[in-house]
Formats: sequence, C-alpha cells, structure tokens
Amino acid sequence: MYLHFADGSVIDFSEGHVRDLAEEYWRNPSKLPPRIKENDAFKTCSVCPFLGQDVFCSAMKPLLPFIEQVDQFNSYDKVTAVYVKRAGLEYVCETNMQTALQYVTNIAVFEYCEDAKQFRRYFQGIEPLLDMTEVVSRLFLNIYWLNKGNRRKIAKTINDMQHAVTVTSKSCVNRLNLMCQKDGLINAYVRTHILAGFLSVNVVDTFLDRYFKKT
Repeated sequence: MYLHFADGSVIDFSEGHVRDLAEEYWRNPSKLPPRIKENDAFKTCSVCPFLGQDVFCSAMKPLLPFIEQVDQFNSYDKVTAVYVKRAGLEYVCETNMQTALQYVTNIAVFEYCEDAKQFRRYFQGIEPLLDMTEVVSRLFLNIYWLNKGNRRKIAKTINDMQHAVTVTSKSCVNRLNLMCQKDGLINAYVRTHILAGFLSVNVVDTFLDRYFKKT
C-alpha cells in the first residue's frame, strides 16, 4: 500500500519495502540506538514466547522505519491510499491517517508479533481499508470455517486472539508514546485492538446481520 499526501510526498508500505527496512533498522545501530533497543519498555511482553530473554519486541520492527515520516501527520489528516496486489492496482480511496495506518499495525501484530502471528491465517481475504463491519464479519466467518464450526474451538480461538492483541497493542502503544509526538500510529493500534474486541458473539451477530443485508 502507498500513501499519497497533498504536498506530493509518498510513504511506501509495500510488503517487501516494510520487510527490508525493518531488517535494515534492526541491524544498524545508527538507526536503532541502544537507548531504544535496550530500553525495558521495548522488551518482550507477557504473551511473547521469548518472555524474559534479552530480545527486542518483534511487533515494533515494521513500525520503526516509518515513525519519523508518519509523525509529521495527525490521525485525522487526509491521505490518498493506493492498494496494489500482485496482479496490479486494486483500489484507491480517500481516508485519514489512523485508518490507513491500521494496515501497518495489523502487519505488526499478525505477521511480526511472535505470539499473535499464529492468528494470521484467519485474515485470509481481508484486505486493507475495508469497512469494520466487513472485516469483523469475514474474520469471524474464517474462524468459524477453519475450526469447522466447533463452538469450543471457535470460542478458544477468539479468546486467545483477543488476549494476544490486547496485550501486544497496549505494549506497543506505550512504546509509541515514548517516540511519537502525533497520534496517527497510536490510534491505528487502538483500531487493531478494537477489531479483536468486536469478536464477541452478540457483537458478531450484529455485524453479520449488517454484512449480509448489504449484499
């Protein structure tokens, strides 16, 4: 995904670019100074399989290279988001920073976080910038299908996902509060947290009802 701003600047959030920059920052002490890398706030949180080890939180890796660019904008600032798949252009939309940046925070949680990435498969078919109703509905349907309708397994998956996302999101918001002047990335993390929180039975029923009424 690419974010285009009114002043002509562009932020490249394409998958390969995020991955390459994350690794570059991780390996380069001049980009990631010891005061950050060694700060206790950036260590693993309670759900991490590496808890207690002297390692940096993986969920922060894809965020670090972009903090300086992103921190120039407020969460409500308008941006044009261009989403491109391997087959080519998918769509272009006008949105705000916190909504667009949820693409990055979702990647941080569900592809980088050592605990929450176990839930990545449930996001099959869920694309950036979809309406929250559609995201929650598709996510629940994926969970239902992959657990073959087993209520006990569905409930456990949802509870485990909610716990992992809650802990990771709160930890990352605390870290970003130490680094960011603006609220774009922080609010994006809040949206990721809210997404997982919507996966309760009563809420999902409401979302699914809206989802299928639209079709």
